[in-house]
Amino acid sequence: MWRQRPAYKAKTGPVQSQCAVDRLPERTIANPMNTLPDRFAQDDQPIWLRLPVVIGVVLAMAVAKLIVSARTGLALDEGYYTFWSFALAPGYLDHPPAVAAMIALGRTLLGNSELGVRVMAVLSGVVVSGALYRIGTILFDRNTAALAAIWYNLTLAFGLGLIITPDTPSILFWTMTIWAVAEFMDGRSAAWLLLAGALAGLGLWGKYTVAFLAPGLLLFVLLSAERREWLRLWQLWLAPVVTLMVFLPVILWNAARDWASFRFQGSRTVVAGIDPNWAYNLWELLAGQAIFMVPVLAVFVGLGMALFMRRPGDRQRAGLALPVLTSLPALAYFIFHAFHARVEANWLQPLWPMLTLIGAWAALNWRPAQPQLALLQTIGRKAQAPLGIIMIVVVFSQMLFQPFGAIGLDRTQETRGWAGLHAAIAAKASQAGARWIAVDHGYGVTGQLASYGLFANDPMPVRQVTEGARYQFLPPLDPGALGWPALYVMSANSTPPAENFKQIVPLGAVQRNHGHETMESYALYLVSDPTDAFIATAGK
Repeated sequence: MWRQRPAYKAKTGPVQSQCAVDRLPERTIANPMNTLPDRFAQDDQPIWLRLPVVIGVVLAMAVAKLIVSARTGLALDEGYYTFWSFALAPGYLDHPPAVAAMIALGRTLLGNSELGVRVMAVLSGVVVSGALYRIGTILFDRNTAALAAIWYNLTLAFGLGLIITPDTPSILFWTMTIWAVAEFMDGRSAAWLLLAGALAGLGLWGKYTVAFLAPGLLLFVLLSAERREWLRLWQLWLAPVVTLMVFLPVILWNAARDWASFRFQGSRTVVAGIDPNWAYNLWELLAGQAIFMVPVLAVFVGLGMALFMRRPGDRQRAGLALPVLTSLPALAYFIFHAFHARVEANWLQPLWPMLTLIGAWAALNWRPAQPQLALLQTIGRKAQAPLGIIMIVVVFSQMLFQPFGAIGLDRTQETRGWAGLHAAIAAKASQAGARWIAVDHGYGVTGQLASYGLFANDPMPVRQVTEGARYQFLPPLDPGALGWPALYVMSANSTPPAENFKQIVPLGAVQRNHGHETMESYALYLVSDPTDAFIATAGK
C-alpha cells in the first residue's frame, strides 16, 4: 500500500540517488483507519470531483472575472500600480516591481483599459488553480486535488483576485515554488529544486512576504529524517543561491537608494510594545481570513492543521507536511504581529492556495465518531461551494450593478467614476491654461488621475506634490515645470497653503460621480508663481 519514492530519477528512469523521499500514499486510497468512505475511492470518483468539472469551474470563474474586470473601474491601489507600469523599474518604494510588469504585459496584450490592467491577474489565477490541482494529486489523490481547486476558485478571495496588486504575483510564485518541490518529491529530477529556487526569487519580485517561504521550506526539510537525506543533494544547496541571483536586481535597486523599499516595508514589521487592542486585532485577522476563504473552509483548514500537529508522523497525513510547514512561519509571524498592530487580511493571501489544500484534505479524511460531528462535517463539506458562490455573486453584482446602493462597507465605490473625474479635471486644466496637474490628496488619487490620463492619451503630467519618494520611477519634470501654472487638486473645502504660491485662483469643485451618486468632491485651484519654499519642498 505504500511505496518508497526516490529523490530523483534520470530521464531514462533508473534511480540516480539513494536519498529517500517521504513515503506517500499510492494514488489508490490506502485506508486502514477507515477514514474515507468507498464513494471517495479513486476507482469510483464522484462526478463533481472529476477533472472536467474542475476545468469547467476554473474556466467559468476566469470568464466571470474577465467580464467584471472589463466593466469595473480601477481600485485606488490598482491606479497607483498602473501608473508604475508606464515607467518600469527594478523597484518601487512600496513593493517590488512584479505587479507593474504584469500590468504592462496585460496592457501590451489588450490595450490601455481596465481589462488590459487586470488580465494577467485572471490568467495567473488559472495557473495557480492548475498548480494547486497538481500539488494535490502528488501529495494526496485526485479527489483532494479536485476539491481543493474547486473550493479555492469558489472563495471570495479568489473572486476578488481580479483586482491586481502585489499579492497577485506573490500568490502565483509562492504556489509555483511549492509545485516545483512537490514535483521533486514525486521522484523526478533534482533540477526541480533549482526551479523552485528561481520561482521563489520571482516571488520576491512580487512581495517581500514570500521570504517566509525560506524558513517554511527549511522546517519541511529538517523535521523529517527522510527529508534530511536531501541535504546530500547539491541542487538543494544551490537553490537559495538561485533565489538570490533572481532577486539581485531588486537588491541592487534598493542598495542604490539607501535600502528605501526594504526600510519602508520593514517599518511595518518592527513594532514595539503590545497593542492595547491586540484582542480586536487578532479577532479581525481571524475573521478576515474566514470571510475571504468562506467560513466553512476556514474551519476545515484549522482542523487539518490540528490533525497534522497531533500526529505529524502518521503516514496517512504525510502529504500535509509540505503545505502545513511552509505556511507556519508566515502564520506565526502575522499572529504575533496582531499583538502589536493591525494585520490586513490580504497579507496572508500567498498562503491561501495551500491552506485550501489542507482544508480539502480535512473535509475528505476527517470522520468523527460522534454522529453529531459527522453530520456537521457532511453539511459543511456540502455547504462550502454554495456559500462561496453566493458571496461571489453578491460582490460581483455590487461591482457591476450596485443593487444594494451605497453602503458603509462597500469598497466597490472606490472603483467608480475615475474616468469621468479625470476628464472633468483635464477640461478645467485646459480651460485655465494649466501645464500640469498637482495633487496633494494621496497616492491613490494621483495614480488614478495619472492612469486614466494615460488611458486617454492625455500628455499632461500628473504629480503628487508630497511623498516624492514614491515617484522616483518617474522621469523628472522639466526643470522649470514647478514654475508653470498648475491645476492644484485638493480635498473639498481645502486651500493651497498661501506660503507656497503667490498666485492662487479658485476654480470651483469637481465631483467623482457614478450615475446620480457622488462619491467624493475635490477643490480645484490654478496656482502659479511658486515660492522658493515650495520649490525646495515639493515632492518631499
